[in-house]
Amino acid sequence: MSKKHRKKRKTRRDMSTFFFRLTQVTMLCIFIGVCFLIYQTGYVQTIMELYQEAQEIAGTSSAEDFRADQQGEVYDTNGNTIALLRNDRNIIYLSADEIPDYVKEAFVSIEDKRFYKHSGFDLIGIFRAVGSLISSNSVSQGGSTITQQLARNVYLTHTVSWERKVEEIFIAISLEKIYTKDEILEFYINNIYFGNGYYGIEAASQGYFSRSVSELSLSETAFLCAIVNNPTYYDPLTNKENTLSRRDLILENMLDDGVISEAEYTEAVT
Repeated sequence: MSKKHRKKRKTRRDMSTFFFRLTQVTMLCIFIGVCFLIYQTGYVQTIMELYQEAQEIAGTSSAEDFRADQQGEVYDTNGNTIALLRNDRNIIYLSADEIPDYVKEAFVSIEDKRFYKHSGFDLIGIFRAVGSLISSNSVSQGGSTITQQLARNVYLTHTVSWERKVEEIFIAISLEKIYTKDEILEFYINNIYFGNGYYGIEAASQGYFSRSVSELSLSETAFLCAIVNNPTYYDPLTNKENTLSRRDLILENMLDDGVISEAEYTEAVT
């Protein structure tokens, strides 16, 4: 190779290195600028305060928060109310071994496929929900984990705000360090709202079918599990067709996840 060609190659290499480094410096400056803006607008301080509140809520958490007809408050170290215990309703409580496997499998399949893999917050699950919405214009799985929903239902309100969402995530992550997956699923199934005044799967089963949940078929179980996504839209007393449509979606998810067979699916949707 001639000296002239070597010089040209060196010049191109130097230019490539220059632009690569310039790009790195530019991205770093943008990142620093964004961090500075976030800090200046007070978001960092707010997030830290939400984290502290979540730690205090989780630090005083006990299984009784989810099991009984409870009503109470959670306080911070300064005596200020930071959360309300919202179990101010009658619950026909079932222990984990009293909840049929179909119920557990249905909720995991439709609400939180990676429930046994994540630690309270699941970024992959959010991407999956967004992807489902884009591809089919419907959401086959929610973006919030079961643990997040439990945190929201018991300790927080349903007010839509980024602050509530962030605190919900912090509480969920903390709850996963305190309780086992089986306990969290037990708490969740006993505390979710099934519409028409029914909280928990057993109360809903007796209210809608006049039988215990242990006596329900797969189809009836999935039908009940369909309600909780939106107890008004999927109200079986006023919008039964909507409930049946979501029941079928749950059964499809269970079939895809391998927790029911093709024969069980076919029998349940007919």
